Amino acid sequence: MTFPQLVIFSLITLLLTNEASKSDAFVLFVAYSIYQLYIVDLDAIYYYSCASLLNLCVGLVLHHQNNSAAICSYSLIFVNMLGFFLWYQYLHPLVYDNISLVILIIQLIAIMPKGLLNGIGRNIQHSASGSNGFNRL
Repeated sequence: MTFPQLVIFSLITLLLTNEASKSDAFVLFVAYSIYQLYIVDLDAIYYYSCASLLNLCVGLVLHHQNNSAAICSYSLIFVNMLGFFLWYQYLHPLVYDNISLVILIIQLIAIMPKGLLNGIGRNIQHSASGSNGFNRL
């Protein structure tokens, strides 16, 4: 998943959520925008330090509203340290990219309202339990 896809997903999440989650989605959208506009083009130590600082700021903003999303932001700080270590050792950043992507997806899922996620789970559970292999009219 690339950055534009993350932005589109966060906008969809922003539109589908309730008032409490809208502020969380807006914070993530602003953070992704700042990242894309200012941080992506930086070199090495500046990139990883600025990305870590941005993740710290996002974590501090989300800490009182959504603890699980804040924990994801805090964990991205350590992932950026791993990315710097990989860069310093001249290793390919594939591990860094994949770990960051998974944590960002978990963070976006964490800001979705519980009712929406429970509704999806309830519909899947109801359709799976109602089917016994016979067609009913």
